[in-house]
Amino acid sequence: MSSAIDNEEISFPVNPLEKASLNREIQRRTVKGILESYNNNYDVLAELIQNSVDALEDAFLLDLPEPFLLEVHINLQDNWISILDTGIGMTPAQAVEAFAPNASFKANSEATPKRAKHKYRGYKGVGLTFLAYGTDDITLHTKTKDGDFTKGQMQYARSWTDGDRDEPALIVEDEEPSPLDSYDRGTYIKVQLSPKTRPKKLSMLSARPEAWNVILRTRTAIGQISLLDDPLLNIEVSLRVTDTDGQTHDFSPDSSFLLPHLVKRNPEFRFLDIPAYYANNPERTGVPIESSRQDGIYLIWEKDKIYSELTDEQKSMFKDEIEQYNPVLYAFFPYNATVWKEINEALVKTARPKFLSPGLMIAVNKQRLADLFDIEATRYTNLAERLFVLVHFDNAKPDQGRKTVQDEIIDLAKRAADRVLQYIAKQRDFLKAAGDAPTPGQREVEKNHEEWKFNVQDHAKYNPLNIPPITYQSKPLREQDVIGLFHQLSAHGIFPGFQVYATSQSQTYDSLIKYDCSVDTPGLRYKTSDDNPLGVSPYILGEKDRFSTRYLTLEFKNNLDALIADLGKPEGERRKDFGHIDICVCWGMVNDSFRGYTLEEIIGHNIDERKYPGATHILRRDGDAHVIQIIFLQKVAEMISTGRISIG
Repeated sequence: MSSAIDNEEISFPVNPLEKASLNREIQRRTVKGILESYNNNYDVLAELIQNSVDALEDAFLLDLPEPFLLEVHINLQDNWISILDTGIGMTPAQAVEAFAPNASFKANSEATPKRAKHKYRGYKGVGLTFLAYGTDDITLHTKTKDGDFTKGQMQYARSWTDGDRDEPALIVEDEEPSPLDSYDRGTYIKVQLSPKTRPKKLSMLSARPEAWNVILRTRTAIGQISLLDDPLLNIEVSLRVTDTDGQTHDFSPDSSFLLPHLVKRNPEFRFLDIPAYYANNPERTGVPIESSRQDGIYLIWEKDKIYSELTDEQKSMFKDEIEQYNPVLYAFFPYNATVWKEINEALVKTARPKFLSPGLMIAVNKQRLADLFDIEATRYTNLAERLFVLVHFDNAKPDQGRKTVQDEIIDLAKRAADRVLQYIAKQRDFLKAAGDAPTPGQREVEKNHEEWKFNVQDHAKYNPLNIPPITYQSKPLREQDVIGLFHQLSAHGIFPGFQVYATSQSQTYDSLIKYDCSVDTPGLRYKTSDDNPLGVSPYILGEKDRFSTRYLTLEFKNNLDALIADLGKPEGERRKDFGHIDICVCWGMVNDSFRGYTLEEIIGHNIDERKYPGATHILRRDGDAHVIQIIFLQKVAEMISTGRISIG
């Protein structure tokens, strides 16, 4: 096929690198360098969609008629991706040259005045090179509004790039019917994945069809970012996923970024818009009860607010960047890290992979960069681990792999993320306590007495605690329940020798206690995992007639997560000292692990680690010789229910 377009005759087959002024080996190294700049498993999908969204926006700005369609097909069975858009398309000459490095035909703002307010997401001319030479099989069909229709296919480009093939990859005419046959304009690209590509298999990213709906909104330009309700391009998106069994699943994703507070579930999350709340309530006059105990809080700061929250030194340093790049910041902070698991489970019925997670995301011209950055906190480092911050800039310049932007933009985003962390740390009165309510059913807020009664009864129905003669009928909901349950168990001899000397709600620590009893006291001496399993070993008891400890500091928490949160508070916020706590009594824990800490269960091989009767685990902190003995009442209740412990 040939066509005289742009004063040039294009004939297939053709080498897209033919016009490059470099010799063959330099061409190969240039292409290989481009491929190496893309190292994210989502890059193929992101680049395909980025080009399509830009082409659709061009069609809109050129007043071409609707529809503005973007059709995505993810084939997990045959391991390929295809994208069809009804954008402006390419001429035959452009279609061939687009595969070459640094070839870009996107209009600049001078040639297209409307583009001054609608900047391209990609413009460096390497995206199609990455797509074409990153695989051994790519199909490109494209049609302009003037009727120029080009259908080409290129194979073995990756093999040539890797040096496994000497002959250059050629674009040949594709004589197969095209998905574009029924449209007046647009582009269709199909990329075949293989062991040479990244990813090797699409199912590695997710084998769940519904997950791809989320991937498009959180990882690609389909998830258009508009934090200030700026108008977005009205794209009609359709997604078809062919699963690994060959069954097809169709979705219609929204063409906007999925911010964490927008995620829905049943029962509903309670996420509070902090600026909206303070628009109707005086700031920091105390949080009303009905507004507290949120699952999470979020906010949006415009550039003036960002500037006002910076330190004087930062204001001087970043004043020009703030004016030039118009940053807008969004932040979301959950009451507990487990909310991130619940958000992902609400989206795709699984907590892994994490499509939404804490960290600093930078976006440029309504599209996210590929990777998240760590939030570098000056204070509240423990809170930084569950904070999500998105900072959007106008007209910053990403690198060719969309991993980063100019250094000064990164620095500004990091400083802004730290400042919003310091602000959010002071808003925690709105949130539930870190260890409260580990299940959605327990997290309903009691707006009135009747609702409270219903929720408590409903909780007892689905979370019974049947260990008579203990009077508690359900698993603990609050720290007060843990305290009451522990003392009932203690009164029935589960923790031999336990003595209370003081309790307090106003002091830093909850209780001063000690153990003192005869070594013959029932339940004190460990024998086997089924006979006095919570007792202490003969090594701990020694040769004395009495088991007597020093005075010990004991903490009560609903869940261990709340203790970790207290230990991580900065100076001046009633932080608890790890070395001052001897025992922590709690129901269980929400998170699976805690950064900087190690939780070890006490069983037969390490029984000498149990210093006090009833301890089920040991909490260690990295670099600290001190340990905290943990009593998980959930574990104790299981032992009672299974008959391993008898209530005296």
